[in-house]
Amino acid sequence: MKSTFFAGALAALTSSASVVSAQTYNQTGPFFLQVKSDNATLNGRYLYACHSGAAQETLCIGKVDTPATNRASASFFWNTTVYEGEQSPVGALIWNLALAQNPDGTSMVVSSPMTLDYTPGTNVATTRFGPSEIDRSVQVGFNNSVMYMTWWNDDSTFLPGQYPTGGSSREITNWNLCWVLAGSYYYNALAWVTSGAPHNPTCEAVSVVKVEPSA
Repeated sequence: MKSTFFAGALAALTSSASVVSAQTYNQTGPFFLQVKSDNATLNGRYLYACHSGAAQETLCIGKVDTPATNRASASFFWNTTVYEGEQSPVGALIWNLALAQNPDGTSMVVSSPMTLDYTPGTNVATTRFGPSEIDRSVQVGFNNSVMYMTWWNDDSTFLPGQYPTGGSSREITNWNLCWVLAGSYYYNALAWVTSGAPHNPTCEAVSVVKVEPSA
């Protein structure tokens, strides 16, 4: 009985290991995020991680020269999953939180994935970074360097009692710059409008573009 049990357990572990080995992770970056807007005062400016609480940041609008003046806060990464050689088109947007200085002069960092803070009463969700598990519902992709999220099921087409047929993937770019409360701080920051016109009257629709560092 023992040998049968251990043989079965070994087979299960081997099978599990093959599944894990078929799934790998890929990180690209660092890169910068630049705003494109019809508003000349916003167009061309960069986003950076700004403090909004203990080990928490949001994506604030900076100046055109933000990467040069504050490279660590303006550098982001993109974590995608590769399944048996096929890479997912979307993944987690990551910012690295520096915790301490190592003896060799390098920084000890904690990977902080982006999430969205939803609150009742508004359709404007604030961007937030913090040490946590990756939120699979907040995955971004880049089409010609323009950042988007994916929408699978259009609930405006739902009918009573009829299970929805398979929806097609849509790339949506509902990014806005809005004055928002991030923790107890009041920032002009990147936000996501879930649907329709933003409830927050300070919001301005923008595109977010990935920019590779020149050096």
